[in-house]
Amino acid sequence: MSSILQLNYLLFQKINAPAGSYPFFDALMIFSANLLIFSWPLLLVLVWGVPLNWRKRALSPAQAELLDQRRSVVLWVAFACLLAYAFNLLLEQFIFEPRPFVSHTVHQLIAHAADASFPSDHSAWSFAVFGLLLFNLVPAMLTTLRQPSKDSHQPAFPLLIAPILLLILAFVIACTIGVARIYVGVHYPGDILGGAINGLIAALLITLLSRWLRQPTHAVLHFAYRLRLA
Repeated sequence: MSSILQLNYLLFQKINAPAGSYPFFDALMIFSANLLIFSWPLLLVLVWGVPLNWRKRALSPAQAELLDQRRSVVLWVAFACLLAYAFNLLLEQFIFEPRPFVSHTVHQLIAHAADASFPSDHSAWSFAVFGLLLFNLVPAMLTTLRQPSKDSHQPAFPLLIAPILLLILAFVIACTIGVARIYVGVHYPGDILGGAINGLIAALLITLLSRWLRQPTHAVLHFAYRLRLA
C-alpha cells in the first residue's frame, strides 16, 4: 500500500510541478479545473440533437433509432451522476485523504476547502456522463452497422460520425477535467482514478437497469415530440 501511495504522490508531483510557470497554460488549466464541468450540459444538447420539426429531411429508420438512443442517454444522465456521487459519499465514510495542499507543499492555483480529497466528485460526474455514452451508444452503433440498411441509398457508417465525435469529445472533456484538478493542486491522480471508476460503475448500473427505464423514457420522449423539442 505504501508503494501505491508513493507512486500516487510522485505522479502528482510530475503533473503539478509546471503549475505557476506558464501563465497561458495555467489559465487554461484553472478554467478546466473550475468551469469545464459546466460544458457537460452543452454536450448533452448536442447529444439530444436537432428536433425533428427543424429538419429539412425526414430521418431514416436507422437514424431515428440511433437518435432515440442518444436522447434516452440524456434523460438517464441525472440518475448516473447522483449514483456516482452517492458512491463517492460512501467511500468518504471509510477513507479520508487530505488534499495535497494540506499534506504537502504544492503549486496551488485555485482556492479550495481543506476537505476530503478522495475520490474526486468532478471525475465521478464527468465519467458518469462519458460512461453512459460509451455503454449505450457503442452497442447501438454496432447494431446499426450489422443490420442491413432499409434505405439502400443511406450507408450505415455516415450515421455513426456524430455519435463517434460526441464520444471522443466526452472522453477529452472528462480527462481534461481530471488532469486539470491535479495540475492546480487540489487532487492526487488516485482521487481522479477513484472518481472515474465510481462514475463508470454508476453509468454501467444505470445501463443495466435501462430496461426498467424504457417505459418512462419513451413517455418523456413522446411528450418532448409533442412539444416539438425532440
